[in-house]
Amino acid sequence: MLKLPYGISNFELLVNEGYLYIDRTFYLEKLESLSQRYLFFVRPRRFGKSLFLSVLEYYYGLQYKDKFERLFGKYYIGQNPTPAANKYLILKFDFSQMDTSSFENTFKSFLGNVKGSALTFLELYAHLFGQPNLEEVKNYTFPAEVMQHILRIARVNAPDHKIYLLVDEYDHFANEILSFRFDDFQEMVGKNGFVRKFYEAVKVGTQSGTIDRLFITGVSPLTLDSLTSGFNISTNISLRKEFNALMGFKQNEVRDILRGIEIPREKEEEALALMKGWYNGYLFAEEAAEHIYNSDMVLYFATEYSSSQNYPKELLDPNIASDYTKIRRLFKIKDKEKEHLQYLDELLTTGAISAKLVRQFELERRFDRNDFISLLYYTGIITIHKSSLAAVILKMPNYVIEQLYYQYFHQVAIERSRLPASQIDLHEIIRVLALNNEMRPLIDYTQQILTALSTRDKVKFDEKYIKAIFTSVLFTVGIYTIRHELEVKRSPTDKGYVDILLQKRPPFETKYQFAMELKYVKKADAAQAEAVKKEAVEQLRRYLRYDDYLQKLEDLKAYVVLFVGNEGEFVEVKE
Repeated sequence: MLKLPYGISNFELLVNEGYLYIDRTFYLEKLESLSQRYLFFVRPRRFGKSLFLSVLEYYYGLQYKDKFERLFGKYYIGQNPTPAANKYLILKFDFSQMDTSSFENTFKSFLGNVKGSALTFLELYAHLFGQPNLEEVKNYTFPAEVMQHILRIARVNAPDHKIYLLVDEYDHFANEILSFRFDDFQEMVGKNGFVRKFYEAVKVGTQSGTIDRLFITGVSPLTLDSLTSGFNISTNISLRKEFNALMGFKQNEVRDILRGIEIPREKEEEALALMKGWYNGYLFAEEAAEHIYNSDMVLYFATEYSSSQNYPKELLDPNIASDYTKIRRLFKIKDKEKEHLQYLDELLTTGAISAKLVRQFELERRFDRNDFISLLYYTGIITIHKSSLAAVILKMPNYVIEQLYYQYFHQVAIERSRLPASQIDLHEIIRVLALNNEMRPLIDYTQQILTALSTRDKVKFDEKYIKAIFTSVLFTVGIYTIRHELEVKRSPTDKGYVDILLQKRPPFETKYQFAMELKYVKKADAAQAEAVKKEAVEQLRRYLRYDDYLQKLEDLKAYVVLFVGNEGEFVEVKE
């Protein structure tokens, strides 16, 4: 049985203990071939950034030279080593664990992190530096002073050796405070801010030649761009086609993992289709052809299956869920939540949103539509769908992200309507639908939200907005795979789209699946309701008759759901 490295980001541990490692070492050769030496690379959370930095550390660190064959011998770079292998002093910072509860605590945490990494560096290379005065490092009061001290010792005591600087999660602490304490953020990265001064010291190290190479990872370029005037040496390679698959898994690699955990061959395609819908869909370059799976999500699924020999009930990794619950924070940046929520409405009601991807943020001067949508892209909440002249059209990559979005949308709808959420049992509403084919509780609950919204917030409803509210209830419970606008066709010219399809997903033993057409008529146009309902019934009946895919779905129930103003009704459709 394949050993899965879920939650493990130390390369030596993976190799020594026989864990799966999907070879990405050929990218080291690609990175070295670039004319740029100071590289910046962002990807969403849980995409394998820390593991890749660990690979860099073990490959380039001179202290690991004796381990080279054992660590890299069976991988591409071990059989095709570059001249730079094990030639560098590795100075590594990891800013993922920071106390951001206040400005003072953030400063202390940043300083402590820098000092800890500096002391590790000095002790690791004591054979080159002699016995440096560690107390001197401990007594410094600013991060930049620590960095300057390290560079001075390296330059004087080991002039024949250069530093490869690795920075992991460079922006994690800043992202934690950006939404709620923007003034603190500006002070940290402003002209005299301690973060900017630290990176100014790094820049001096590159100019002197002491730092020969640099690789920085994070979630977005937001913080780095705020440091631009003090740190303008890095090259952002995140959107380049050749590095689209640097992190994450490809389709064939996911299939190999499924075979490695011994999923029965008769279930392989089903499992792959399930994982593709929930975990695939990321595209990080407009010109790239292949969509990428989130590696953490794949390993979570495979680990859970290996343990129970069944699909996990929660297809959303709890660790991913905890990360992406921070979505709400993004919407609050610069106190523009109301404006940003309009983009959420647009995304959920149309399925896509267009923008010009921003590579250089200017938070001090502006934070407009393109900035916010670009930030959603960098954090993995939307991904590239296709180009549109100078802009790109972006969409949600998979069902995991859709579920998170709709859960957030439902939360916002409840807050707007001021309904007592704690008194509503959504699971019971969906349970009686799934097991008893009882549609009425779902209709009544949606009707409740619409009535409260229209009374209090004067929301301008349309069919797409009603559909988003209706769907958000289904996603919040999460026992079905929910598909929107499923294309059905009898011929290339005779086709249509089913508004909502609820499909069974293991391991849940739901009794029914559902195809739904959802219609909306304004109260003022109530006289048209019967005609609209009749047309929708005939349309759905036609789909059921001629679409092969729908006909193969077992225990399929079909409904037309019609809202006239806030009042909901439904009719079951049979062939």
